[in-house]
Formats: sequence, structure tokens, C-alpha cells
Amino acid sequence: MRRTLAGLLFGLAYTCASLALAGFLLERSAFDPGHAGDAADVILADPAIRQKITFAVADAVATEMQVDPVSMRTRVEMVATTPEGARLLSTVVRDAHARLIGAQDTPVVITGRQLVDATQMQAAADVPPVTLDVPTVSALDIARTTVGWLVPITAIAALVLLIAGFAAHPERDAVVRMLAIGLLMLAGLVVVLGYVVPKWLVPVVDDSAWSQIPAILADDSRTMVIALALLLAGAGGALFAAGGMAGRRRQWSSPVNTYRYQEERRWS
Repeated sequence: MRRTLAGLLFGLAYTCASLALAGFLLERSAFDPGHAGDAADVILADPAIRQKITFAVADAVATEMQVDPVSMRTRVEMVATTPEGARLLSTVVRDAHARLIGAQDTPVVITGRQLVDATQMQAAADVPPVTLDVPTVSALDIARTTVGWLVPITAIAALVLLIAGFAAHPERDAVVRMLAIGLLMLAGLVVVLGYVVPKWLVPVVDDSAWSQIPAILADDSRTMVIALALLLAGAGGALFAAGGMAGRRRQWSSPVNTYRYQEERRWS
């Protein structure tokens, strides 16, 4: 009875832990505007997203200053492709991501100061602010809210269930095997929610160029996600091996039933 109860508790604990860690990675790649701002250079390397920003800036400035829009677009593109230019436009990228996932209700506005940064022309400060047409995707807004409260709740639940499971389980070897299974399950879920979902599923929800931001961030974090998954899988495999060795040692060290041996010898 205790073993069955402990198995249930461990299973629930590992499920909660997997959801907490994988949800954190999903939140970082798909629902963290601050991360998008920090990775502005990576996001602006995408031609479609860079064009959305640079064309809006260049066309507004060219119209107001009555200059050639093509040459202005080229100028802004050159600025946006440099590391310093990406840093200057990081706030725009951050606000666009926040608007996309519903974390920002107000429109994405490029101010006069940002127009000066994007064009490297002081005269652009007199151009009226430019509003970017960034949609809010309801599905991403709901997913962001759900993940936001799911991560802390599942993390706390996992800790409580693990403590209860260790207290209820009478056999250490079985605990090790369950922990190994949990780590392997966690490794798979980390890959699915930390990379596969933001990379392939989120862009399907909306066909605008902005919906590629989570996919770009997932690619940027791919090495970390794969390394974490391999680490968890390796730890799970090591625990499986350790549990098997401990079980074999216990079998070899078990005492022989001398009473049975004496009975068989007397009859012979």
C-alpha cells in the first residue's frame, strides 16, 4: 500500500516538475518581451521583421522630410543590421513582442528620439511618432497567462509531492528508479516545450512576420535547451544504472535460508 501511494506521489511530482521547468523555458522563449529586447540583434537579422520596422521608419521620415524613400530605406536598413543599431532599436523590438503576446495593450509607437537613432539624422526628431501595425494574437495572450500562473504552482506542487513521496516510500532502489524515469520524461518535455512548441507551433497561430519572434528566440536558445535535455537524460540513465547495481548487490548479499537447506539435506 505504501509503495503504491509513493509511486502515485512520485509520478505526480515528476509531472509537476516537468511542467514547471519546461513551462519556464517556454515562457522565456515565447512570452518574455525582455528577452526579445536583449536579443534584438538576432531578431532584426530576420529580413521580414527588419523590413517591417525599417520601412515604417524610413517611409515616415522620407515623407516628412521630402527625401527619396528608397535611399532612406537603405540608410535605416544599414543602421538596423549593425550591433549598435540593433541595441538602439531594442525597445521597439521589445514592445512589438509584448504587443503580439498581449502583454502590452497600447500600440507600438516609435518616438522622435528612436527615429533619430534609426536614421542617424537629428532632423528626424521633428517627425511625428510612427505607429507599428503589430496585432495581438488572442491564442498567445491566453497561453502567456496560463503559463505565467502554471509555472510557480507546479514548482511548489512538485516540491511538496516529492517530500511526501520520499516519506511514504519504503524502498530506496524503487525511489531511484522512479527518479530516473522522471528525469528522462523531463528531458523529453524540455525539448518539446522549450524548443518544438515556440519554433514550430507558435508561428502557425498567426501568419504575420511578428509571430516569428518566438521561433527566432527558440533558435537562439537551442543550444541551452539541448544541453539541458542531454544533462537530464544522462542523469536519468546514470540513476537507472546505479539502481540496477544496488539491486544486484542486495541480491548477492541476501542470507541463505538455512532451514530450507537443512531440510533438503536431511531428505537426501
